Amino acid sequence: MGAPRVTPEEIVEMLRLYPKLGTYAAVGREIGRSAATVARYVKMENVPQNLRLAVENLMKVAKE
Repeated sequence: MGAPRVTPEEIVEMLRLYPKLGTYAAVGREIGRSAATVARYVKMENVPQNLRLAVENLMKVAKE
């Protein structure tokens, strides 16, 4: 059994931290995920559409 699934809230946090910390590894250390996982979600590569939409909705709500 692998690591728990990445939640939309975690992805929003990755997107928030990446500009501040500057590297995927630093963000990964901060939130307890691998640099590869952070890179995948920051770049939004191979991310399921439903998860992508959930993150977009959370980002809209956060800006309000």
